[in-house]
Amino acid sequence: MAKQQSFEIEITYPAEKRYQEEILAYLVDNFSIKRALEIDANIIELISTLSLMPEKGTLEPNLKVYPQQFRFILYKETRNFEIKIIYFVNKSIGKIYITDFFPVLMQPNKLKIRS
Repeated sequence: MAKQQSFEIEITYPAEKRYQEEILAYLVDNFSIKRALEIDANIIELISTLSLMPEKGTLEPNLKVYPQQFRFILYKETRNFEIKIIYFVNKSIGKIYITDFFPVLMQPNKLKIRS
């Protein structure tokens, strides 16, 4: 049986910044510290699943104008906390780039590349 390719995952600086400033800040403000840490770990675990299944996410229709095929996976904790984890795959170098952590409750027209 052929070995499945494993992709390296890189979170871009702007995506990391949004995650720290908006997503983590929201978690700390709205959940206990223990629960916020659990949710953070769950998000990281969801991202790690992409390394073996890079195309499991849905194509992001709002970003189809770009040459990369942007995809997203959805993380939903509560009715008020859902984020799209936006990424694209560079198969030639075996890398996945996480470009945004987009809070779904925001307006879709604010979705943009964060690279």
